[in-house]
Amino acid sequence: MSGEKGGRNSFRLSAAPYYEKPNQTMERDARKLAPLIVALALLVDMSHASVNKRLNVRNEIKRIRVDPLQKYLDLAYSKREPGGVRDRYEYAYYLYSRAMERVFEQISTAVKYRKGPYYVKRYGGRFTPGQKKLADKARTLRPYMELDISTSLLHTRILLDRVTALSRPFLKGPNLPSFTSFSDHKKFFYRNPNTLKGHEVYSSYIREETNWFDIPIKFVRDKFFVHQGPKHFMLYTIGWENDDNLTLHIQLMPESRKTKAEWIRFNPWRMSYDIENHLRWFAKYAVGKLDEKS
Repeated sequence: MSGEKGGRNSFRLSAAPYYEKPNQTMERDARKLAPLIVALALLVDMSHASVNKRLNVRNEIKRIRVDPLQKYLDLAYSKREPGGVRDRYEYAYYLYSRAMERVFEQISTAVKYRKGPYYVKRYGGRFTPGQKKLADKARTLRPYMELDISTSLLHTRILLDRVTALSRPFLKGPNLPSFTSFSDHKKFFYRNPNTLKGHEVYSSYIREETNWFDIPIKFVRDKFFVHQGPKHFMLYTIGWENDDNLTLHIQLMPESRKTKAEWIRFNPWRMSYDIENHLRWFAKYAVGKLDEKS
């Protein structure tokens, strides 16, 4: 189902640890992690919600390969300019979608392994042929999990910048926002909410409905993957039973004992739905503005 949504309070406890950073050498029992995950759940305003359905990799790949902006691109950029705005956007979407495909495969493999072969191995059992195949696949993919997740985040940020450039055909006026950076584009509408007459709906949407960009996308990308950020601890978890989410939890280490630690949840699967919903909204608005001109 396209555009799957989950409210900020839809987080379900995911207490099964999948991976911890190398400095955490001891395996933790899931029950011991439960209080920790409860603490994570309280910080819903700084985090991604879980996706409330089972992960079907084939369906997710089919979904991600459909670009919601295709109709708008055909209308606004019918004449292709080699290396132009449309080409740059489509290439960005291609890399974003391929990065997400790798993430879906990583999530699916991690979840299936953790809920099956992991416990067989831990308690001295023997793998069935199917479990051995899955365990081999998990062992092959695991070294690249963080690389795949960080790559999906970086290409998501690039894609959002390219989408911003596509607003130029309908955003007109003497005082215009950035068309190269989504972050600067958003800052413009915070500082000038009513500058562009006739685009109050667009301004309101950018200001009020894109908080998923600030935290966790921008914050995690800037502070932990690109620049030297604050001291932190990272933990990956997966859900129980029908919860197929794989989530990166980042704890910001407090500066003093009197300061409480803050947590941020980053869920790449949820991020893909936030981006899809954004592209669908943008396409609908942009096409509508073009129709007004014709």
